[in-house]
Amino acid sequence: MKTERTVSPTLQEEILCTTLPSGLRVVYCPKPGFKKKYASYSTFYGSVDNEFLGSDGEKLHVPDGIAHFLEHALFETEAGNVSDLFAQNGAYNNAVTSFTTTTYLFASSDLFYENLKLLIDFVENPVFEAGKVDKERGIIEQEIKGYQDSPFWVSYMGLLENLFVHHPLRIDIAGTPESIREITPELLHRCYRTFYHPSNMMLFVVGDLEQNELMDFVAAHSRTANGAATGGPQKRFYPEEPREVKVPSSRKAMPVSMPKLLLGFKELGIPASGAEFVAWTLASELALEVLFGRSSDTYRELYEQQLIMDDFGAAYDVGPGIGYCTVGGETPDPERLLSVVLERIQKWRRDGIDAADFEREKRRFLGSFIATFNSLEYIASYFTYYQFYEYDLFDAVDLLGKIRLDSVVERMTSLLDIERVASFTIVPE
Repeated sequence: MKTERTVSPTLQEEILCTTLPSGLRVVYCPKPGFKKKYASYSTFYGSVDNEFLGSDGEKLHVPDGIAHFLEHALFETEAGNVSDLFAQNGAYNNAVTSFTTTTYLFASSDLFYENLKLLIDFVENPVFEAGKVDKERGIIEQEIKGYQDSPFWVSYMGLLENLFVHHPLRIDIAGTPESIREITPELLHRCYRTFYHPSNMMLFVVGDLEQNELMDFVAAHSRTANGAATGGPQKRFYPEEPREVKVPSSRKAMPVSMPKLLLGFKELGIPASGAEFVAWTLASELALEVLFGRSSDTYRELYEQQLIMDDFGAAYDVGPGIGYCTVGGETPDPERLLSVVLERIQKWRRDGIDAADFEREKRRFLGSFIATFNSLEYIASYFTYYQFYEYDLFDAVDLLGKIRLDSVVERMTSLLDIERVASFTIVPE
């Protein structure tokens, strides 16, 4: 097994990556002197992957929410719920399903290898018994109902439903009570066999450990470690998305004390992977920071006019072939806020961005990016994310430093197209 070593002089960090015969990538980030250790086991598989060729070559369209359901189901092992086993070892554990990835993780100061064995065992040895699946169905249905009571989640998904006509980004990650009733143990197994293939996964460990001991441990305890790299993730299918939004605006009444406005813009044809993909996303995030970040003139003026609260912000996200941004937060006057933000966007598109504002925000953005490397969780999460998109996180620091004003203006002009805007408003009942 060959180990590749990547060093970032800027960050003063190093990464050691070993690809096992099965195709599984095991990545270690040494943190000398850190008592806390962190590990994550991730698959490049999320809620949008609901149509694909199975491992047997058959085209499948599976129920909405099955990736999230599979994440829940893996926690039920023959020895009981794995969270209880982690707790007995004094470890924190969790799992997260997003639109594009699923990650299982734990953090601990002691008994690290006992916890790592737990992580490997329950991710690699699914138990999809009918009784356990039925039990999990009821738990997830309650979780879905909980999301429906969350103003943040209702506004976010409401906006995505307005933005997208066909793309599965418009579907809640957890699915619906109706869709999860269609999920069976056999469907879970078929999704698992397709997307939990070693070549589609990454095991990331960060902390103060001895590298050879770590790699030997993984090789000894992972049932996939020494298998042949046969098969692998199959082809995924996504519907063609039109340029226009589905619904320009909508609103919903909820028991909130203040209205909440989210507006969003979508774009098609974004780069699929590599340096072009990362430069695209970083320039998009930087553009939104320049325009709407807390140090921007817009934020200050909106705050002084009492049109926004502390939660106001903007973010850029991607899905397969799709990019989109969201802008907004709580506001006493959603109509006025929407009008002012759109007026500002039209002004920026006409006049461009001030060079001094860009340079100031770029330095702050780069400083914040570097500061996040103090977090073990951040290193594991973002290194894995960028690797799934065929890029090295360490290179992103230098790439960010090279972003110029003209590329950010180009991204802003392309992304903030007022012909592709939608909004969603929550109003008090």
